[in-house]
Amino acid sequence: MLSVVIMVSVFGYGLLQPRQVRVQADGREIVVRTTASSDDAVLSGAGIDLRAADRVTSLHGRDGDVVRVERAKHVVLAADGATYDLRTHALTIDQLMSEASVAVTGRDSVLQNGELVAMNAPLDPPQLLAVSGATGGAGGSSAAAVDAAIGVEVRRAVPFSIFEDGVETSTTSSRPTVAQALREAGKIIGPGDAVSPDPQAVLDADARVELRHARSLTVTLPTDRRVLYTFASTVGDALASAGVVIPAGAFIEPSAAAVVSDGMAVRVVQLSGSNDVTTEYIESKTVYRADPELAPGETRTVKGHDGARTRHYDISYVDGVEAGRELIDDRLDPTPVDTVIYYAVQQRAVEAAPAESGGATRSLRVYATWYSPASSGRAASDPDYGRTATGASVTYGIVAVDPAVIPLGTRMFIPGYGYAIAADTGGAVKGYTIDLGYPDGVRVDWLSKWVEIDILS
Repeated sequence: MLSVVIMVSVFGYGLLQPRQVRVQADGREIVVRTTASSDDAVLSGAGIDLRAADRVTSLHGRDGDVVRVERAKHVVLAADGATYDLRTHALTIDQLMSEASVAVTGRDSVLQNGELVAMNAPLDPPQLLAVSGATGGAGGSSAAAVDAAIGVEVRRAVPFSIFEDGVETSTTSSRPTVAQALREAGKIIGPGDAVSPDPQAVLDADARVELRHARSLTVTLPTDRRVLYTFASTVGDALASAGVVIPAGAFIEPSAAAVVSDGMAVRVVQLSGSNDVTTEYIESKTVYRADPELAPGETRTVKGHDGARTRHYDISYVDGVEAGRELIDDRLDPTPVDTVIYYAVQQRAVEAAPAESGGATRSLRVYATWYSPASSGRAASDPDYGRTATGASVTYGIVAVDPAVIPLGTRMFIPGYGYAIAADTGGAVKGYTIDLGYPDGVRVDWLSKWVEIDILS
């Protein structure tokens, strides 16, 4: 009898020996030492209250005992006019609906805490077991936060009709507003489009939604470019409804009566005109002509004058830019007249001077070159341009000499050139060199060479 009592005492002492248990619940872990054998007693000792549908799991291992609490989610489900208060371990929306036997089909919508979600969206907030939370004793439980209800609403699709530019389409939508329902139906509301009822109005069952698309016009004005959205049927009505004023003298392209099409380009063209007068001054020329009546070395000048050419134009402008000009008058006023210098015609001969000229007093061998006013080195604007040392003009019959060899005023006959008079000098004309004069503008056929000339009496 005594031995039995001793055994019972020993066994009872073993049962009453305290053990360490880790309690995992509500996102935290609590370590308790207890002699309780039931999970309910352990949880009560840890200050954890169980609610309907919560799950408790006990784990025994070498590292000690673990009691884990999986909270059921508190869901308030509204569907088809009824409200359901549920406690569930569903992880997704579709699992919740299956558990609640609520069918969601077609374009029905599900909102979780007021936000639109997909059927495979997680039931939020997910209740995950936390093993890294604070460690401590009972008290300070966040059970009230854990038990906050998740609001889930099933919004049924309602039928409604869309009249898009007169074409009717029947469809359904569970979206709350007209604009959202149109977007779900693939209808785009563009700039200038008209929608009735208002896009932000609540979508009612069997609603009749009218959508009219405005046509766009790109209007190019003389100083601006605008994009208009209009329901007008003609270009003129579209511009008038947009307050576009057509300036005086302008026209519309295409015409105001043209039928409006979407994306049409319209141009308002401003026309204007003016005239222009241009004057071009024409400089007269100097020409040389032979005069058989002039004596050798003589010249005669008939003075000309410059002229002017006047042109009158009619000019047309499009939007201020010159588009064309028409010549309406072209006249010379005054007409330019060339200055003519007449020179003596020399008789070309290779024989000796004729007797009637007075005869030759002597012959002289000289090196004969040629020159003209243009080759003298003076500019044409120089008052002494073409003037010789004796004041005569350089032309046929004027010869430059070295006065020490041939005195100025000496008359001579040069084979291949003709009669001439010594009337000029030059820096390069020295000794037995002479320079034969030619007017500007004639073809010189003289080649510099030695020649026998006749000095006349």
